[in-house]
Amino acid sequence: MTISVVKLDGDLDFSRKAQIEATLAEADHADIAVVDLSEVSYIDSSCLSSLAVLKKRMQENGTAAILRIAGANESLSRIFQICGLDKTFEMCASVEQARSGAISLSQA
Repeated sequence: MTISVVKLDGDLDFSRKAQIEATLAEADHADIAVVDLSEVSYIDSSCLSSLAVLKKRMQENGTAAILRIAGANESLSRIFQICGLDKTFEMCASVEQARSGAISLSQA
């Protein structure tokens, strides 16, 4: 299985959507995409949809299409919970945890 780690930072909003999608495209052919949000302070709905699009592209490319979110702070984790995306993506405390395949306690 191939693992691709993509690191994002700052505020993820519509003004950065094209840049974020280009960065996420690096993981299109990975079986497991780890999106490191440890340096992200905010994410809006347009960028949340970019994550869903990444998972769809991975599926279309015939990969295992496992998308793991790593290092999301409490505020970001709450956004994923409110949107129900904590059920779509595996939420991990760190990139190391995401690489090893261990899910966070909140998902167990």
